[in-house]
Amino acid sequence: MKNIFTLFAFCFLVTGFVNAEDVAIESDGTVAEFNYLTVTDPGEFMKSLNKFDKSECASKWREESGVNVSLWSLRGSGSSHFILVVYENWDMMEKGRAIFTSCPASAMMLKSFKRTTDTSRSWNWISENALSGRNWQTNTVFRKINFKVDEGHESHYAAAWKKLVEAQLDNIPGSFGLNAISYGNRYASHMVYLGADSMSELSEGFSKITSSTDFGEFIEDAGSIRTVVNSELVQLVKNFDGK
Repeated sequence: MKNIFTLFAFCFLVTGFVNAEDVAIESDGTVAEFNYLTVTDPGEFMKSLNKFDKSECASKWREESGVNVSLWSLRGSGSSHFILVVYENWDMMEKGRAIFTSCPASAMMLKSFKRTTDTSRSWNWISENALSGRNWQTNTVFRKINFKVDEGHESHYAAAWKKLVEAQLDNIPGSFGLNAISYGNRYASHMVYLGADSMSELSEGFSKITSSTDFGEFIEDAGSIRTVVNSELVQLVKNFDGK
């Protein structure tokens, strides 16, 4: 009988190790352009994006720079959408920008935005991933929090945020990350994102995190060195892959 109990205990222990999720929380090296737009004519706007997506220019852009392009809708923001342009690293961004800016097809698409968006409200920033976990491309809805960290305290904030997400992995429904805004950082120096497959899943996970003692400790540690700008609900509209 003693051996049976020992066997059950061993199986329980092994199962615990197998089920435990091993999530690496580190930089994935990516850099991204967030192109914020206020769309005034959604139908024509999408036609213009789709036309460019099927052009030879877009195909060359994807093939030679490995760029990942998608459109997202926004709530909680002064803009209605952003076009997300993600590169593997700075070198690929440099190559991609050279291709994109040299094409007549991309120039025509940008010109069309004067008819389909309020260009007086357009803006963009470039971010660099500092820390992330899980694959963000598997999620369709995100909570994105934009904020400013006091200069000289960036590493302190990153360490505090990493400690928080490590402790709250079970309550984070999908992907997560911390991005530093390298260019266009007048109002915000950083952003964090939490991903999920539904709004309810995202909301429930965020509520659990913010009501935890871990979050209280995080605020006590890093709350005084950051100023929140806004919190956005971000939803996938379309991935552009030439299809």
